[in-house]
Amino acid sequence: MSLPLRPFSRPQCSSCVRNYLSAGFVELGAPMITASRLHVRGKKTMAKTSSALPVRLLKNVDAFGRKGAIVPISRGLMRNDWFPRRIAEYVTLPELKTLRTKNITIERDFNFTLQSLIVPKSTSPDSSTDPARGGMTASAQQEASMFQRATLDPARLSPERSMELLEIFVPSRGLEFYRQPIIEEKEPEPTPAPEPKKPSRSFGFGAGAELMAARAQKPEPVKTKVPEAPQAIYGSVSTQDVLVAVQAAMAENDESRMVALRKEDVRFVDLGGEEETDRVKTVGTFVVEVKVKGVEAGIKRNVRVIAQEVS
Repeated sequence: MSLPLRPFSRPQCSSCVRNYLSAGFVELGAPMITASRLHVRGKKTMAKTSSALPVRLLKNVDAFGRKGAIVPISRGLMRNDWFPRRIAEYVTLPELKTLRTKNITIERDFNFTLQSLIVPKSTSPDSSTDPARGGMTASAQQEASMFQRATLDPARLSPERSMELLEIFVPSRGLEFYRQPIIEEKEPEPTPAPEPKKPSRSFGFGAGAELMAARAQKPEPVKTKVPEAPQAIYGSVSTQDVLVAVQAAMAENDESRMVALRKEDVRFVDLGGEEETDRVKTVGTFVVEVKVKGVEAGIKRNVRVIAQEVS
């Protein structure tokens, strides 16, 4: 079947050709939908979808909800502010599917405020329902205390019990400290010049002559060995160092760590003629006494200052 003749001349441009052909098919009653007649939205005119992101609150937030609630917020706010500050966390895909399956509405609570969490004071004489300090009832405080670590009061430890703990936890083998020694280069002793030989008197030969010659020789002086001085070290080992070591040994137990020790409770015993009695500056073994306030005699331990090997 031929197309109906048009009264005007043949079109020249492609747009006119499309309009010419579409008009011919419309006149013949043939349904025709071309892609040129479909209206496609561009990026600027495209309908914007909701950018809200469901998140779980890690803290109580005003006008959003309490801790643990799932609320919608913008992606930029979550990415730049809430997630770095640990205010909220992302909800996983399995959790989102569960929420959609149960038809749970994700919305924020605009009426929520932090002031609503404070329990008002009650005049009831019942201690189980009367909120104590901090907005918690006595029963709630008792339940919360079950999951808290018990703390001891240092004032409850008697001096005798403190000394028992010192005797147990301070090692009986003593305390060791390593220090770098001061190495002094000793100058070689000058060798004495040989004495000029004097003309010896002849005593003849035989046993009597040897005896007379031995009596004529001078006896050599006996050299007395001078005791070496203790090796000096860089720095010193003070009573403060000993106190820190004792406290570190006492920190292994919850009860022993509550023993109150002061710097005055640690002292060196029998330092001799040392000018400073609260520190030692040489290598050796020394005795230190540790006690607590209120006790006359303390425990004694050896303190060994060992020269550290220098590579």
